Amino acid sequence: MYRFACLVMGPGLGRGDDIGVEVRGVLRECDVPTVVDGDGLVAAVDPSGGHSVFLGRTAPTVLTPHDGEFAMLGGDVSNPDRIAATRALAETTRCVVVRKGPTTIVSNPAGDVFLSTSGDERLATAGSGDVLAGVIGACIARGLDPFLAAVAGVHIHGLAGSSCAQEGVIARDVVSVLGEIMSKLVNDVR
Repeated sequence: MYRFACLVMGPGLGRGDDIGVEVRGVLRECDVPTVVDGDGLVAAVDPSGGHSVFLGRTAPTVLTPHDGEFAMLGGDVSNPDRIAATRALAETTRCVVVRKGPTTIVSNPAGDVFLSTSGDERLATAGSGDVLAGVIGACIARGLDPFLAAVAGVHIHGLAGSSCAQEGVIARDVVSVLGEIMSKLVNDVR
């Protein structure tokens, strides 16, 4: 694992007790920045409900839950203040948390927050979160701080989703425009 700059864990992983044991083992032993999404989030939670696997990590960890996964991680989905609830989970887990939704919230354990309204409901489709996790992982692998990588990944992913056809967006569509979106952003910065 140490030849990699970042690990993305969870997309397409599946569920089961044996997978949970493996995921928690990798997270405990792997001292590489890691993005955890989808089935990886479910598998990473300690069977007793605690966050010991996250708290024991020395490498940065980014969690990318939708509201159902956010609740499963111990986040308070009943709190109408989504920002405060996301900050609280980031602090409790000592992870960067990307809470996906109509307004995606990114928070780190220090309480810094970024809100993104780029993208829209078309991104709420199977596989889109996997793409987001990959974009965040790529940004970390390129040397960005995990919080900034999550912010950049959310923004890039949202722009890519917004640039796709009006209806019927699938993850492959988002992937197909990522290069164009990133090139445009780099050119805009220059």
